[in-house]
Amino acid sequence: MVNTKFTGFALLSCTVLLLAGCSKSNAAKLELDQHASMLAEVIAPVLEDPAPELKKVVPEAPPTPPWAPADPSFSYVLEIDHGIRNDEGGKGAFLAPRAHGKHNGVDFLAEKGAKLLSACNGKAKADKRGGYGNVVQVVCKLPDALGGDEGLHASFFYAHLDKVNVPKKWTAIHAGDKLGTVGKSGNAAGPKIKPHLHLEVIIRGSEEDAMLERHSGVVPEAAEAANRFFELLDESCLKPAHFTSSREVRRERRVDPFALLMCASKPKPKLTTPENQELAAAQIRWSQVYKAQGFNVDEGPRLAAPRN
Repeated sequence: MVNTKFTGFALLSCTVLLLAGCSKSNAAKLELDQHASMLAEVIAPVLEDPAPELKKVVPEAPPTPPWAPADPSFSYVLEIDHGIRNDEGGKGAFLAPRAHGKHNGVDFLAEKGAKLLSACNGKAKADKRGGYGNVVQVVCKLPDALGGDEGLHASFFYAHLDKVNVPKKWTAIHAGDKLGTVGKSGNAAGPKIKPHLHLEVIIRGSEEDAMLERHSGVVPEAAEAANRFFELLDESCLKPAHFTSSREVRRERRVDPFALLMCASKPKPKLTTPENQELAAAQIRWSQVYKAQGFNVDEGPRLAAPRN
């Protein structure tokens, strides 16, 4: 088979040489015209051939390694995890729409009477607060990775409790201690609302500020401490774990409680479906709201076991 590309280039070369030494005679001109015509017929299809398409090769991103808190000093707040409440009374996700604006906490779906646990070492006190019913406030220093070494503190606000196990004055508490039980006190008493723990978390710059926190309104002076905390949360947890929410994890000085627990606590109990069918119908799984590449959000962060 004749290589048309090679032939075309050969004829082109010959023609150039012929032009260089051509005679002015008619015979030479005729011969030159014949070679040019042959050259055009040969190279025309070569020039018309489309250039080969080059496909861009994009390397795959390396998988995110398993992630868990470096200093998991916090504890989960329930012994059994049923995810988020979602019933006729409203949705319980952080910043879910409410009649008064946005939901400031997360409603942890639970059986009535389920044990509530302190998230951290610190101080706690009980109270009664209008629509929140029976409440417990827990104040503690944040892990160093989240600003604890800079004096930052968290104020946890547990609401709608049935029974309360702490006094109405500040008392020392440890992570995992029983604070009370899940109930339906306050405005959660209605039949359309399933039992749950309403949990809020606010960041303050000192233990004193956190103990004075009322979990209501706007506190502009808390902005600096909150800004620093969210900067550290992003650096130490959200980015390395590729942990995101379908909503924001911040509202002024408030942080999404589930996000904080995943970034600071020991492994939580794996998510389970309630045996009670009415309660099961009100369940939203964590993975319906949150995503993470570094851990399974329904199970919580767990580092891979070391190989022997």
